[in-house]
Amino acid sequence: MAEEHEHVQILKELAEQFQPLFQKSPEGIYLYIDEVHKICNERFARMLGLTVQEWEAMDGFVNKHAAEEDVELIVNNYHTHIHQTLTPAHFRFTAIRKDGSKFKAEMDMIPFPWRGEMLAFHFVREVK
Repeated sequence: MAEEHEHVQILKELAEQFQPLFQKSPEGIYLYIDEVHKICNERFARMLGLTVQEWEAMDGFVNKHAAEEDVELIVNNYHTHIHQTLTPAHFRFTAIRKDGSKFKAEMDMIPFPWRGEMLAFHFVREVK
């Protein structure tokens, strides 16, 4: 329970600290601790046909909004770069909107340590 409270507090702090970036960035952004503890900007949620509240309340992301053939790529990049090498990753994948339509996306995934937790900072853009 203490960890739950800590994760909620971390996301609240970071949402406040990064509010200007979240609002002004031309890219979709999300910060991820785990499947339950995550925040995103409106641009990212809209990319997927969702509201910020829908995305943040969603249990899971990759299994719902990435093409099946790209799930392993995203999960492996996350585990390797965020929890092992602590290095940024850059890759492309096929994203799936709420309505089922697909689009090509490009992601930068960056390890982000904060108050003893390792978060993943994601910048996502649609590739035309």
